[in-house]
Amino acid sequence: MEVKLKGARLKSLVASISPEFLTRILYYKNFKKSLNLKNPVLLNEKIQYLKLKMYSDNPVITQCVDKYRVREYLKKFNLEGLCPKLYGAYDNADEIEWNKLPKGFVIKCNHGSGMNIICPDKDTLDIEEAKKTLNKWMKSDFWKIYGETHYKNVQKKIIIEELLDPNILTYKFYCFNGQIKVSYVSLNGENGEKEKYIDFFDPEWNWIPVKLWPHEHAPRHPQKPKGYDDMCNLANIFSREFPFVRVDLYNVNGTIYFSELTFVPTGGMMRLSPGNVNEEWGNWLKL
Repeated sequence: MEVKLKGARLKSLVASISPEFLTRILYYKNFKKSLNLKNPVLLNEKIQYLKLKMYSDNPVITQCVDKYRVREYLKKFNLEGLCPKLYGAYDNADEIEWNKLPKGFVIKCNHGSGMNIICPDKDTLDIEEAKKTLNKWMKSDFWKIYGETHYKNVQKKIIIEELLDPNILTYKFYCFNGQIKVSYVSLNGENGEKEKYIDFFDPEWNWIPVKLWPHEHAPRHPQKPKGYDDMCNLANIFSREFPFVRVDLYNVNGTIYFSELTFVPTGGMMRLSPGNVNEEWGNWLKL
């Protein structure tokens, strides 16, 4: 498949016409081979199958990827109290009552990934610049980046949550058919490089020699956090209904907070090494 996509507008157009065609193009671009959806074997292939055939336009999945309405989903388990405190939800940045917010907070758009503003001190925040950024994000269609149509029907909101410990670590649990198999923790580099290091562990916190490109292993293996077993149990609960999901949880000195549910991590384009890992982990996922 020698089709190349140049430009965000063309990519967006292809996603609107055929998410599957876009997925096939991106998969070939990343791995230099065709995507096998008829008989998927590799983990990436199976995640793409789920994205296109089972998770697409699924209202439960859409609720779960919605960073605002996922709180309602957690009520099923009486675990909505794990969410960071919510200060407000808005349709546009002009609705935000900045004078009523605490000194520190986090602003997020609910319809995708990477749309966050961390504000440790409101007095130093350029509010007009923040409003421009937020309103730009609110006009974006995140689902078109990788053809993730389960984001398509998310009713866009700006949410503001409490700011947790700035040195907080996020633990991410890969769950297969309702059971955690591996987790990873990411650490910033010595010079502040975001998520420079990623290390994988099994449910007993045994280190796994697997790399997720482009990240490196930490110079020293991270210590097992207080409450890790509780996090594993929560990941199993939150993943119970789904063939595959990554459950992301925060841990602040043993206090656990819910972060998000991710159904197509890295757009289903994870570069895992050594080479047999994608097939080995793919065997864990029963479609």
